[in-house]
Amino acid sequence: MGDALRQWGPAVLAWAVLLTRRGGTGARRCLRWVFLGLACSLTAQIPFTTVVVSQVTGSGDLARLVNHTGMVLTAWAGQEFMARMNGYPRGPRWQAWWAAAGFAVMCVFFAATPDLRPQSPWVMEYCLAYAAAQLPALTTVVVLGLRHARRAGDRVLRTSLRLVVAGTVFGVLYLANKTILAMSPRLGFEFAPSRTPVAREALPTTAYLLVLLGAALPTALGWLHHYRLHRRLGPLWRALYRAEPAIALDPPRVPDVLVLRDLRLRVYRRVIEIRDGLLALQPYRDPAVTETVHAQATESGLTGRARDAAVEAATVTAALHAHATKSVPARSGLVPHGGTDLADDTAFLVAVSRAFRNARRSRVPDRPSRALDRHPARPVTGPAGQRGRGGRSTG
Repeated sequence: MGDALRQWGPAVLAWAVLLTRRGGTGARRCLRWVFLGLACSLTAQIPFTTVVVSQVTGSGDLARLVNHTGMVLTAWAGQEFMARMNGYPRGPRWQAWWAAAGFAVMCVFFAATPDLRPQSPWVMEYCLAYAAAQLPALTTVVVLGLRHARRAGDRVLRTSLRLVVAGTVFGVLYLANKTILAMSPRLGFEFAPSRTPVAREALPTTAYLLVLLGAALPTALGWLHHYRLHRRLGPLWRALYRAEPAIALDPPRVPDVLVLRDLRLRVYRRVIEIRDGLLALQPYRDPAVTETVHAQATESGLTGRARDAAVEAATVTAALHAHATKSVPARSGLVPHGGTDLADDTAFLVAVSRAFRNARRSRVPDRPSRALDRHPARPVTGPAGQRGRGGRSTG
């Protein structure tokens, strides 16, 4: 089981990350090339793949050439990605030509050698060309990665870059070990450490995993962040949707727990639709409820955003009740502004949704304040008013 996980795990992870990333330009495209190179390289070195390729093509070493080709692509794409992360429009043009020339020389020596055993003719030259094709790009990855990690303000990005740099260093060490192993028969010396399990298995596996984890970490944490935001906005959004189904661009088809794709866009749409729903409830918002709950929340020790969210949740609960009974208070209140930008507004609505959900779980009555009883409602004689799609509060 351990061997199977070591052989298949990194390849499966690389393909999973590659297939879940959408297309893009600039740095994002380079990162997709990194994952493509890693996925092809890791798949080609699985023993099962080697056997299949050998049986189909009749060449026992063709899978290793694919493995090495993927690594050359990964090294070149990695330095292109790091260049863009550091503000350059692209990596040095000569490095692309260097990698292409190194790969061409590799193919020449691969065609000339009968096999890739260390003692075979032209294997040393093949390994030297393989190392030379990657070394400038790998050096650039380490230098620019450390530079950007020192300047990055985001902790996740710093951790990601350092993991990539550490994996690249391990990869350079493995590359040096393979080169020495190929040179030793020709030069007549024995380098015992190159044949140990640590050098042959642990070193490359660690390098692959560190690069994969570092490259995938921002994407994975970003997905998890938006997944949690989407679910946390759910209680408030569903209550508003039941009151005003027109706010939803697409009716919900599956539970939130099963929504796994396009989460950034879905969170954005959910925030806009919640704002549409709150705007539709504006005629039913009772300022007396807001004032009473605000005083009660202040007396209980709530301050800042926690108090504002609790007040808004109670106001929305009362407004939903008034909407359901087709009546409005004598006075109506304005929808609060919320956050200063999209991220801040999303955080505010998440807090409101949490307070709204907790109030429902606590079996709070539909009319959370006696303020409604002190302000007689009048029946609704017409539609609540018109609003535009994607409307935001200006009150």
